[in-house]
Amino acid sequence: MKWWVKIAGFKALSLVPGGSQLYRWAQENLTGSLVPTPERVRQKIEVGIQYFSALQSLGQENRLLQGRHLDLGSGWHPTVPLLFHALGCPEQILADVVPVMTRATAQQTTATFLQALPPASSSLPLRPERLRQLESCGWPSWPPRELGWSYQAPYMDWLRSRNSELDFITSTQALLHVPKGILREIFSGVAHALKPGGIFMATIHLRDLFADGDSSITPYNHLQYSPWFWGRCVNSPLMSYNRLKAPDYRALLEESGLRLLKFEVEPGHPARLEKIRIHPCFADYSHEDLAAHHLFFTTQKP
Repeated sequence: MKWWVKIAGFKALSLVPGGSQLYRWAQENLTGSLVPTPERVRQKIEVGIQYFSALQSLGQENRLLQGRHLDLGSGWHPTVPLLFHALGCPEQILADVVPVMTRATAQQTTATFLQALPPASSSLPLRPERLRQLESCGWPSWPPRELGWSYQAPYMDWLRSRNSELDFITSTQALLHVPKGILREIFSGVAHALKPGGIFMATIHLRDLFADGDSSITPYNHLQYSPWFWGRCVNSPLMSYNRLKAPDYRALLEESGLRLLKFEVEPGHPARLEKIRIHPCFADYSHEDLAAHHLFFTTQKP
């Protein structure tokens, strides 16, 4: 589908009464984007493994195995919390801007998760009794207290009210949707909520995700447009992208007082930028920064 058709659809739905509910119905009944397919679940399992491996490399795995984990921007499928439960995490808070996760989507994700665990997970210290608990969980309530889960949506006021209470925070492909000003508030809230020595990790796409469904544009399509056009004509309450680059995230993290332990940027293809007209608003970035595809960072509260 052409990217501008998607944009027009998001814009139209955001303007009509009940548009968000209609969008949810379309996701469930037309596009199938809420279905926790094995591919989608495996991708998130791999991200969860990446998080745990990063903790192990720092000697900080007990932040997860014996602490409180916050999954910031949980979305519809609780794959990462499921993996962390199987590893033994005693308490997890799933958080989002609005309450989009339901008992039904969590149940469906759990069934797929148990079938989709890849061979790489065999090296993880998964706890058999935790896997059996997931198999037998009847989900009598939402959120499932028997799994040690709670659900905060919206989460901002809750996050601000936490004072050195959390051991480990993750965010998986959610921060790219957050405007810069609100992102500053989130990072400040994360720094306030973490215990001293607590860890915050995130994965963030830096490329244009509209290109995934439209072969006529490149992953750098978003670099061609002015802030006014992108904010007024592309972004909407139902779908938005902040177009921030790795240096922006680094600066906001450092401003929050969090200490950077890892800041890994996946390079892209700077030569491909020569084929497009880059808007002057990106003039202060290097071609390497603009071409980068992905960011993974690990920070720690001093």
